[in-house]
Amino acid sequence: MVYINIPYVIENDRIDRSRTAKELTLLKISETAKHDVFEAIYNKRPRGVSIEDKAQAFQLNETLSRLGVPYRQSEEADYKYDIKP
Repeated sequence: MVYINIPYVIENDRIDRSRTAKELTLLKISETAKHDVFEAIYNKRPRGVSIEDKAQAFQLNETLSRLGVPYRQSEEADYKYDIKP
């Protein structure tokens, strides 16, 4: 399992929500994970999202980079407000 930690920064609010939703729908991750990532990007409390497969985590990292969302991958959650699957 891999955690993708997504801190809240003010720039996240400037990312178009419809573009984010479109980018996330293209990923081959669970619908729950897609929802959790979307919520983590726009939530003022930093959150982490757990991804089971490292290949899926890599895809998510690429998508977050394209969107301009800061993230950090780790083995364990960095934040106490993590979204659990």
